[in-house]
Amino acid sequence: MTLKSKLIAAVGAGLLVLSAGALAGESTTAPACCTAHPASETQAASDLRKTLDPGQFTGEVREAYKVAQENPDLLAQLHCYCGCDRTNGHKNLLDCYRDHHGASCAICTGEALEAKKLFDQGASIETIREALRARFAGSASN
Repeated sequence: MTLKSKLIAAVGAGLLVLSAGALAGESTTAPACCTAHPASETQAASDLRKTLDPGQFTGEVREAYKVAQENPDLLAQLHCYCGCDRTNGHKNLLDCYRDHHGASCAICTGEALEAKKLFDQGASIETIREALRARFAGSASN
């Protein structure tokens, strides 16, 4: 067997051992650059709640920011139909209230207030999503 063949066989055997260990539930150590740093539940909950202070706004906008502040887990499960996912990189309706975007967007305000109203009536998240889609999808000018 040549040196190249021995090297390939050794690497292959090493990969098989690592794969078998992972399948058996044994942990393998990842390089430091690839190690995940999961947030604690407390940190994750804290991050979820970070929205702008509703007190700096007035009227319906204040109410929408209040909904976001008090119900971050609800808004985090909803899509925003104003197009901010493409223009601002928002991942969900809650993101609109982490900055000033929600203050200047009638779609965001309408979605947050409608979501809260439906939630208070006992609607499921699926029902709320469908209602928002029916009312707001296609509202943003493209």
